[in-house]
Amino acid sequence: MHKINGAYCAAITPINQDLTVNKDLYLRHCQSLIRKGLDGLTLFGTNGEASSFSIKQKKESIHFLLENRIDPKNLILGTGSSSLEDAIDMTKFSVEIGAKAALVLPPYYFKNVSDDGVITYYRNIIEQIGENEYRYLLYNIPQHSGVTISFNLIENLLKLYPNNVVGLKDSTGDLESMLKTIKYFNELAVFCGNGALALHTSKRGGAGAITGDANITAKLLSFIIHNFKNEKQINNFMEIQSLIEKIRNVLASHEQISLLKAYHSVADNIPNWNNIMPPLKKIDDPSNNKQVTALLDLVNQIDTLVPSSS
Repeated sequence: MHKINGAYCAAITPINQDLTVNKDLYLRHCQSLIRKGLDGLTLFGTNGEASSFSIKQKKESIHFLLENRIDPKNLILGTGSSSLEDAIDMTKFSVEIGAKAALVLPPYYFKNVSDDGVITYYRNIIEQIGENEYRYLLYNIPQHSGVTISFNLIENLLKLYPNNVVGLKDSTGDLESMLKTIKYFNELAVFCGNGALALHTSKRGGAGAITGDANITAKLLSFIIHNFKNEKQINNFMEIQSLIEKIRNVLASHEQISLLKAYHSVADNIPNWNNIMPPLKKIDDPSNNKQVTALLDLVNQIDTLVPSSS
């Protein structure tokens, strides 16, 4: 069994008109997600618009969640940054609050960097934190970071820190590559970043999923990951899988974060949900947006297909 596994939502971050974090709405959203059967939440990752917030904003928002009884053991914090000092600072915070793990994006901006340079970045974080048992997940999302987490990079970090580097979030969307990673590093907890691929990766030994689509598919994703071994005994299992694929296809038709927020602004009847940090742009008139309408219809089917006890 992997040291970390299950269904995790890469939570979106609600904001106010003045571009501050809407902490009350953030808390309500996180509470709602946990109630849907997830194993935990990832805060301030890509879908959480991490690069658009300061460390102070992130820490204050997370402290608010903890003060209101969100269990830190259910949290994986996004701590990567182009600034090594900031990455160390956020990772120390992750350790201090007792979070389950840190999801560490490689430094971005500089392109065509060497594996050695990226390894040095991770070494500085892990060694300066100095916690022998603290867990790290590498974050492979080269379409945003410009840095690919290569087999060579993984292999070297596993040799250096076998107790610390326990997993990888693969958001490349490349199923074949993910399956090769799972096969080659059979003790590494490989999480897919796409809920529609969770079934395929879980069946081949993957650890589960950490995905933004779980902001609206949490109950669906949780059921798939927790029940895939009983797939043949569940009559409508492939219908459930088909539904998460349809939802993911709609999300892929537009910039995902603004679409998720537009959906929640209509589904929850809270206009503030539609606020988004620049440079991203909100969807105007979301109640009349065809993608939002499609998501509302699809998400409404979840409770019909998935047992409430899942």
